[in-house]
This record gives sequence, structure tokens and C-alpha cells, in this order.
Amino acid sequence: MAKSVLDGTNLILSVDGKALGFSTGCKVSTSTETGERVTKEAASGKWKEKYVKSFSESISADGCVLTDGDDDTPTYDQLKEKMLKGEPVDAAYGLRDGDKRTGKAAGGYKGKYIITSLELDGQAGDDGKYSLNLENCGKVEKQGNGLTEATTPKQGGGGHS
Repeated sequence: MAKSVLDGTNLILSVDGKALGFSTGCKVSTSTETGERVTKEAASGKWKEKYVKSFSESISADGCVLTDGDDDTPTYDQLKEKMLKGEPVDAAYGLRDGDKRTGKAAGGYKGKYIITSLELDGQAGDDGKYSLNLENCGKVEKQGNGLTEATTPKQGGGGHS
């Protein structure tokens, strides 16, 4: 059975349907908030019972600042405009579509997110960089196979009857 490892270069973040341009990194953190239930039965054994209260997801990304982006390549200014509207944006992350700079139309994860921070960093003699943080605003949904490449079932033998 083949084992394939995701090359981080192929994890693409898109905001409002457009892949971030000159992106250098992307990190997705999914968390579960738990509650604690202590009952007389559980207390006698000194074991805590946990239950799930809610899920949350945050995405951080960074990249080089474009000064001549277009509608297909969001710029720092466009991201800032979206943030200052104070409304959720559609965001998706998934696998790169072949040699393109965009993510595949099928697969990955998507949902509504709020841009919670946008940083601009300009050091002398270096590329200007931005950092972006998003937090989910509602459910994040798996699309198709998520980050797993679709495989075609083998034809013929090997099956059990």
C-alpha cells in the first residue's frame, strides 16, 4: 500500500474563491472545547468525565506583499478591505490543482471565517510580508475526500466474497 506525504507547498488557502498570491505558509488548527461532568458515580472513582461543547478552527497564513495583484490574486489591500467590512469571508483550503497556483475545485475543507488579524512587515532589504489570521464563523465542511487524493479502485481479483 502506497503512502504519500503532503508537500506543504501544495496546501493552498483561498479567500472568497481566490488563492492567496505568493503565499509562503499556511497553518490550520482545529480545536475541541470540552466540559467536565462530575457526578456522584464518577467522583467515587475519582475519574473525570469529559464531553464536547464545541469545535473551532483557526487558520494562519503568510506571504509576500503584492503591489500589482489583480482580482485573481488577492493583495494586502484587498484582504484589509475584507477585514474592515467586519463580515465573514468564504475560505477554503485544499490541495494544489496540478501545476496551477490555485487549489482543486473538489476536495479540501471550506467554511465562513472572520479575518481576526492582518499584519504587515517591511524590513529593509527584504520582501514585504503579511500575516493573516482567520477564525471560523460556523461549520467547517469537508469537501469530497478532504486532503486525501481520490483513488480509483483496482479492477479484478483481491476481493473477498
